[in-house]
Amino acid sequence: MSQQIDQFLSHQDIPGVVALGTTASDTIYEGAFGVTNTGTGDTINIDTPHAIMSMTKPITSFAIMQLVESGRIDLDSPAADYKPSYREMTVLDQVALTDGSYTTTPLDRDFTIRQLLTHTAGFGYTFCNETLFGLRPESEKTDFPLLHQPGERWTYSVATRLLGEIVAEVTGKDLGAALKEMIFDPLDMGNTDFEPREDQVYPHNMTDDGWTPAKQFPGMPLGDGGLISTAKDYAKFLRCLLQNGKPLLNEATFQSMVTNQIGDLTIQIQPAANKSWTYPFPRGAGIDKWGLGFQIHVAPDQGMRSPGSYSWCGLMNTYFWGDPVKRVGGIVLMQTLPLYNEPCLDTLDGFERRFYELVG
Repeated sequence: MSQQIDQFLSHQDIPGVVALGTTASDTIYEGAFGVTNTGTGDTINIDTPHAIMSMTKPITSFAIMQLVESGRIDLDSPAADYKPSYREMTVLDQVALTDGSYTTTPLDRDFTIRQLLTHTAGFGYTFCNETLFGLRPESEKTDFPLLHQPGERWTYSVATRLLGEIVAEVTGKDLGAALKEMIFDPLDMGNTDFEPREDQVYPHNMTDDGWTPAKQFPGMPLGDGGLISTAKDYAKFLRCLLQNGKPLLNEATFQSMVTNQIGDLTIQIQPAANKSWTYPFPRGAGIDKWGLGFQIHVAPDQGMRSPGSYSWCGLMNTYFWGDPVKRVGGIVLMQTLPLYNEPCLDTLDGFERRFYELVG
């Protein structure tokens, strides 16, 4: 069956892909196919670094929960208790995109650490929100007025960037040093940090000439999307998840992260405001839930991940999931834009289905 996965991945219409499947203790599939740069033809391998973008978010969320567990952060306290600059936030009221004008209304409640973890605080992203995209560049600042009152709905956002700032504030270290001490060193993730590298995969865009390499993203030491990692390194974090958080968190804390924390709300489709960056996402909108840093898969899908599986993705089509029922998980790393383009989703789905056939 591994050969069937190899054959499938090697024939996908993408510049390069690295895929890995693991149990809670052992890698049971790994493969790397294609090139790091269609211009140079350099071969990709299992240890080639990728910009994992928003797959950074679960790691930052883990650091927050370690601080909650140690009593240094209260999950339901106002975030402004730890970062006072967010105490004076307002909420958008009337917006006129024709001339970029808007009015605001005061917060009717403070947003909490929990709401930042669940993307219910009211923040957004310009690339996947038409209002924020239309109000650029002012709306790209994290102190821009919120889209809605805290707790009203789920909106994918820069909230985890704020959580990264809070990790740095509470630990007294820059975020990279804090994550190294709290997560990367304990898990032996020596190939994960915020520093861009010469040998990492280039982003690619589809043009009339086919997949064309673009400039690397600059270094972004941000909690919501800046880490550079490898499939083998991220698998160490994934195995920590499959071991119910050990050795970083106790099981009860971990379970709170991977179960519904948004009540009757569901995750919502995020539009392609910036069409060069994304198609509408995520799958599961209107059905799936959100935990404390993870999408929670709800509906059964024959031959694929189990209900209760937790996952997320990154802007350049990096994906992972953990399946708590079958105790396996997968990682698929690509580096193309826009997010959720059809060749990448086909690659993810094809790998996942074949991986489950392999594990039985």
